[in-house]
Amino acid sequence: MHKKPLDELLQEFKTSKDGLTTKEALFRLKKYGSNELKVKKKTPWWVHFLKEFTDLMVLILLFAAFIAGFAGEMRDAIVILFIVFVNAIIGFVQKYKAEKAIEALKKLVAPTARVIRDGKEQQVNAKNLVPGDVIILMEGDKITADARVIEENELETQEAALTGESMPVPKHADTQENLRTGEKSNIVYMGTDVVHGSGKAIVIHTGMDTKFGHIATLTTTTKKDKSPLQQELFRIGVFVGKITLAISAVLIATGYFIQGQAFADTFLFATSVAVAAVPEGLPATVTIALAMGVQRLARKQSIVRQLASVETLGSTTHICTDKTGTLTKNEMTVKEMYMDNYNIKISGAGYKPVGSLLIKGKDGRSHTIGDFDSNEEDFKKRTEKLKTLKKDVTPLYNGLEQISAISALCNNATLTSERVQHENKYTMLGDPTEGSLLTMIRKIGFSVDHFNTQYEKKYELSFDSTRKRMSVIEEEKSTGDYYMFTKGAPDEILEICSHILMNGRVIKLDNETKEKLKTRNEEMAKRALRVIGFSFKQIDKKQKYHAETDENDMVFVGMVGMIDPPRSDVKKAISMAKRAGIKVYTVTGDHGLTAEAIAKQIGLVSDNDKHRIITGREVETMSEKDIQKLFEHDKHGVIFARTAPEDKLKIVSALKKSGHIVAVTGDGVNDAPALKRADIGIAMGITGTDVSKEASNMVLADDSFSTIINAVKEGRTIYENLKKFIFYIFSCNIGELITVFSAIILGLPAPLTAILILSVDIGTDVLPALALGIDTPEKGIMSESPRDPKAKIMNKSFVGRFLYVGFFIGLIVVGAYFWSLFSQGWQWGQMLDHDSAMYIKSSTFAFAVLVLIQMVNAYNSRSSYQSVFSLGFLSNLYLMGAVCVSLGVVYLLVEVPFFQEWVHTTSLEWYEWMVIIGASFAILLVEELRKLVVRSSMKRKNAHA
Repeated sequence: MHKKPLDELLQEFKTSKDGLTTKEALFRLKKYGSNELKVKKKTPWWVHFLKEFTDLMVLILLFAAFIAGFAGEMRDAIVILFIVFVNAIIGFVQKYKAEKAIEALKKLVAPTARVIRDGKEQQVNAKNLVPGDVIILMEGDKITADARVIEENELETQEAALTGESMPVPKHADTQENLRTGEKSNIVYMGTDVVHGSGKAIVIHTGMDTKFGHIATLTTTTKKDKSPLQQELFRIGVFVGKITLAISAVLIATGYFIQGQAFADTFLFATSVAVAAVPEGLPATVTIALAMGVQRLARKQSIVRQLASVETLGSTTHICTDKTGTLTKNEMTVKEMYMDNYNIKISGAGYKPVGSLLIKGKDGRSHTIGDFDSNEEDFKKRTEKLKTLKKDVTPLYNGLEQISAISALCNNATLTSERVQHENKYTMLGDPTEGSLLTMIRKIGFSVDHFNTQYEKKYELSFDSTRKRMSVIEEEKSTGDYYMFTKGAPDEILEICSHILMNGRVIKLDNETKEKLKTRNEEMAKRALRVIGFSFKQIDKKQKYHAETDENDMVFVGMVGMIDPPRSDVKKAISMAKRAGIKVYTVTGDHGLTAEAIAKQIGLVSDNDKHRIITGREVETMSEKDIQKLFEHDKHGVIFARTAPEDKLKIVSALKKSGHIVAVTGDGVNDAPALKRADIGIAMGITGTDVSKEASNMVLADDSFSTIINAVKEGRTIYENLKKFIFYIFSCNIGELITVFSAIILGLPAPLTAILILSVDIGTDVLPALALGIDTPEKGIMSESPRDPKAKIMNKSFVGRFLYVGFFIGLIVVGAYFWSLFSQGWQWGQMLDHDSAMYIKSSTFAFAVLVLIQMVNAYNSRSSYQSVFSLGFLSNLYLMGAVCVSLGVVYLLVEVPFFQEWVHTTSLEWYEWMVIIGASFAILLVEELRKLVVRSSMKRKNAHA
């Protein structure tokens, strides 16, 4: 569409500059459909709830409940089902987020549009626009369809949300060759804004056929993979399922076929063992621990939308970040000024007028206008500093005043402030370039109002892409003199200048000086600065002014360089990411030179390395394998520039297929598909569009890149803590399994009934497990490389360790069970009835030993090699509290008659409690001996290394 001549375009759409008729528009509305983004049918809430029961671990629990019910143990079945439902409700409440990406896109589209129909200007509902409609574009309008420009007057649109480019894009009506989105300057896009000028355009695409519609399709059709944690829990579920089925099958075969027991009794035995093997508390513990992690991250300005994403953060290996609004503030800022041979560096970022001027003069002297705050009191201090400068170095003061005057008067932007939470929040309306000049004026110490009261605007020669400059004619109120003030591209400004302001005097501009100024302009441009030149002259008063005849013989004042600067905390965050072994890549829609300049400033690449800049056009021609090879051979960094949404998606897919865990950050509509495809999509909460937020896993409430690194640390901590409580739960469950299995093999009633095992797993184990889930991180957690995405929690050493500890737990409990039986006069071979006082006493004794030994084991679980005594018992107060509560629960279950009746326990003597306490600390000795061996081995390895 962008290549076709206007006549051919009008003919193709069977329209004219007078627009369609109302009748034809209605016909086309039926043919093409309404100009809306189609909403994918929502999944009912009850379907989301039922999905909570499809987890493999939950299915095993449901099967265990079925077995218990079938065997007549209804209490066991009810307790298991209660656990399953509690876990499902917790997961459902945390995870239930309807897909709102398309609805968010709809919010970005204006509800009405100005069109020409029947030869008249009309205002219609935006959804009734059709291809062939002629729409009218005015400054401030939100564009409601993709359209080809046919007339324009200084038309500029803001496409940052679509392309990632922070600068307004000039639009014109000329035909063009084949270009990409963001480069087609004769096409305007749905959902973008007109920031300057006016024009007319023919609608070429509506609804889902627009660029927005294309991104909407990409976003909703992009597959979201399971998180590493979900995959790991699935593997654990398979592991548990195999053990449970194998043991149950062996027991049923042994009891029914070999020992000749009744099938119902055999099934009851198998149920006890199945209940012992399945970690009933694991799904609920994981869900609650992740939910608590979400709450902690929220306090750190990270809002996590999916529970499993918390842990995924910790395993992140690559971050693909947008530039505009993510690494940068998306607020143009003047950083340098050159005038009268003075080099001036200006600090600060964004529209907030906080920063200092470091002025280096031709005589080697330096001057500073201090780093004051943006409040009125500090502004007065800045003004006083400026007055001192006027007295000491008058030419410098005059130059600063002249540049400030031109910046203020040759300017259509406005900068407003409002008091928000004890500080001034600044908002810019208009062109970002002009907005940055207003901030610069206040940093210098002048007031825009000062110049506006001193002069009165009489005429404006607007900026256009041919002249590349803008001029205003102002009357000085005190004298009645007329002045022309001009700003624009330095080369174009120099071409119309015959004089220059030097040492406070206007002198002739010679060719040598002009060439030096052009060289300075080029040097600033190479640093990705957008350079603006300034000039003025006194002019005669007349009715009308013309650029061709009046923009000449001007006085050159100086030039400023501006850029969308990096956020102040980004450089430190990038350094932390590198130290943590995470690779960071810039993927932006902006120009390569600009992206490279920002990357150098934040330490992503350096001047000395051989980094590469890859454009979107190159990505388009590359296969995913080519991109994978690019990353494999990357040693110095890759910058992706001028990328389209499809390119970002391809880059992320290539990294994921290489086995990496990829985080993608962004704030624009163009980032949404890649955010959804990533393992962890991170949107900006303040500057981010609703579309990017809804496609993401996590939203940064403060838009700070450094918050991502803090979240990574939290994610790594959560993963390590997951390992702690998974070890704790499995070692305890192995102990229960060995306890039950040993008794059954010996032909005795199980020391622990199914209801007692559930009481342990849910009543006393959950709180210590949760406390381990929020344990403090070990030192150096952010100095290690990301864990291998293929690494499993259930590796050989991990499984070996919990089998080792579980074996001793079972051995100690079985020993305690027999000690209790023998102390009551039981003899080997004597039959035991489930309802006998002797059995209930010994079962209660074994139950109490198991609970207390598991409380000690909770402290063992805090580290695989560090001693409990070196970690300290008070370093995790949550664990201490959890142990105290669990001990209180076991005391209630053993000593209170109401609970005794429910769980079949009986009271114990004081000396029996003493024996229980002594036996429980045996596991501490066992694990401390193992850790001592491990630490000795580590020391030997370090010594050899």
